[in-house]
Amino acid sequence: MNRGYALLAVTGSGARGKYQHGWSDLDVFVVADASSLDGIRQVLAELEAELGGVKLGITVLTRAECRAGAVTSRLLHVLALIGSGALVPLWSAPGMALPAPDAATDIDVSLRDGIQAAIEIRRQLLKGAPDLRGLYKVTALLAKIQLRFSGIECPSDGDALTVLLDAKRQDTSAVTTARTERPAAKALATLVLQSWLDTLPGEKR
Repeated sequence: MNRGYALLAVTGSGARGKYQHGWSDLDVFVVADASSLDGIRQVLAELEAELGGVKLGITVLTRAECRAGAVTSRLLHVLALIGSGALVPLWSAPGMALPAPDAATDIDVSLRDGIQAAIEIRRQLLKGAPDLRGLYKVTALLAKIQLRFSGIECPSDGDALTVLLDAKRQDTSAVTTARTERPAAKALATLVLQSWLDTLPGEKR
């Protein structure tokens, strides 16, 4: 690795060996100096022809941002996974150490993602033809966050949705069909959204 780079990790479905071409993003997390951006941009340009349609998502943070906690809730979760050993970087500089948020902090910060996901689900449902992939992904995110509040980590979208619906004694058949059928995706999103709303004080159907 060139000077200025501190850590490289694959996150999400790629890290779990669950990447699905055409559906998943290949998420890469990099800790590097701001001066490394030109070099990263050049590498990405050279790789573009070899990606073969892979949707690559690169997130770059500096060491200072990591140490200060100047990160989004999703990236704080990544730091928690790396700190606990649940996610092993592909490469890190000798002596490289990142802050390791504890589970309580991770759960507390996840609340913000849950709020945003619940809002986004309704935005999608209000569309005449919601984006199928976008609706499924945000529905799965809201399911994962609800499970995390119960102490259950379920990184897979499908697994998280199935576990949540099982716990609520709901039919899980829509978990599979929601990837390809809009009515099933909308029905699934409505169930998961209502599960979230039921946790709020004073919420009534």
